[in-house]
Amino acid sequence: MQLLKQVWNERRSNGWLWAELLIVFVVLWFVVDWTYVTARTYYEPVGFDITDTYYLELSLKNNKSDSYIPKDKKNTTLGQDITELTNRLRRLPEVEAVSVSSNARPYIGSNSGMMLRIDTIVRNPLRRPMTPDFFQVFRYQSADGRGYQPLVQALKNGNVVVSENLWPDDFKGDRTLLGREVVNVDDSTEVFKIGGVSTKVRYNDFWPNYSDRYIAIAFPEKEMSGLNGEFYPSNIEVCLRVKPGTAKDFSEHLMNLSASQLSVGNLFILKVHDYENIRNDFQQGSYNQVQVRFWMMGFLLMNILLGIVGTFWFRTQHRRSELALRVAVGSSRMQLWNRLNSEGLMLLSLAALPAAIICYNIGYLDLMDGYMEWGIVRFLITFAISYFLMALMILAGIWFPARQAIRIQPAEALREE
Repeated sequence: MQLLKQVWNERRSNGWLWAELLIVFVVLWFVVDWTYVTARTYYEPVGFDITDTYYLELSLKNNKSDSYIPKDKKNTTLGQDITELTNRLRRLPEVEAVSVSSNARPYIGSNSGMMLRIDTIVRNPLRRPMTPDFFQVFRYQSADGRGYQPLVQALKNGNVVVSENLWPDDFKGDRTLLGREVVNVDDSTEVFKIGGVSTKVRYNDFWPNYSDRYIAIAFPEKEMSGLNGEFYPSNIEVCLRVKPGTAKDFSEHLMNLSASQLSVGNLFILKVHDYENIRNDFQQGSYNQVQVRFWMMGFLLMNILLGIVGTFWFRTQHRRSELALRVAVGSSRMQLWNRLNSEGLMLLSLAALPAAIICYNIGYLDLMDGYMEWGIVRFLITFAISYFLMALMILAGIWFPARQAIRIQPAEALREE
C-alpha cells in the first residue's frame, strides 16, 4: 500500500510511463497472441500420418508410343486398368496398402462438397470417395480409439465414415453419430448409414482441427470399372504405404518397374511423389508467409525490448541522487534494489489492468488474425505470457543502472547532483 501511495504521489512523472506501458502491452499481446495461435495450430495432431506414403501420378500413352493400344483394339476400360495396376502394386513385397480415391488425399487442394441432413441439421462436409484401404494408408483413427480397422470395415460393409466434428459445435442434442442415417439434400432417395466415425482431420498444418468435416463414401470396383474418360488419370488418386524400414530409394525402384511390370494398357506411372515433398510444396506459401511475419514480429519485439529497457534505464539512472540519499539515511542496498523492482512491476500491473480489458475486447470482436477460436483460456495464456515478457524487460532495464547506482557512495552522488 505504501508503494502504491508513492507511485501515486509521483503521478506526474509516472503518468507518461504508465501510458507507454499500456500501449506497449497491447501491442506485445497482439504479437504474442498471433505467435501462440500459429504455433499451437501447427503442432496440433492433423489426424493422419504420411510417414512412408507415396502418391502415384498416372498418365496415358499417346499414339506416338510404340506400346500404344488403339481404342478399337483395347478391350478394357481405364477403370479396369487402374484396378489391375493397384492389384500389381499390392503384390510388391515392400507395399503395405494401396488406396484409390478422388479429391480425398491429404494436401490436395481440390475438393468436392455434399449437402447432408442429419435429423434436422443440415451440414456441408467434404465428399471423399475412396477405397477402404485409404484409412490404412493414411492411418486415420477411429474416434473410439480402435485405430483404422473399424473405418476400413465400415466402407467394406457399404456404409459411410464421417469425422466426429460433423455436428455443429453449439449443438445441444444427442451428439451420437455411429449408426445414424444421413440424407443427401440434393437427392432425398440417397440415404447413408454411418458405420464409422473418425477423429478430427485437418486440411493442412496451418488450419485448425475443426476446419475439415468430411464424409467418406466407398469407391467400389464396379463403379471404378466404368470409368473410361481420358481425363480420369489426373482425377484418380492412387496412394500407397510401404512397410517400415523400406529403403528411401523406393520411388526410384517403382519407376524402374513402371515400364516393365506396372504398365497396364495405355496406363502408366508418370511420377512417384514422396508425401513429405507433397506436404512441403502444398504449404510453401504458408511457410513463406509465417516466416515473413515472424521476422516482422521479431523486429517489433526488439524495438519493444529496447524501448522498455531504455526507458527504465534512463529513469533509474536519473534517480542516482535519490538512491544515494536513501542509503545515507539508512536504507540497505538490497532494500533499494527491491524497491526499484517493485515500482517497475507496480507500474506494469497498473497498466496491465486496462490493457486486459482492451485485449479481451479485441479478441472478442474477432479483430485478430488466425483460425483458432477465441476463448478465455487462449486469452489468459497469451496475457500471462505478455505480462511475463514485459516484466523481464522492465527488470532488465532496471538491473544494470540500479546495480551501479546503489554501489555509489552517497557523498559522491550528492556532489554530482
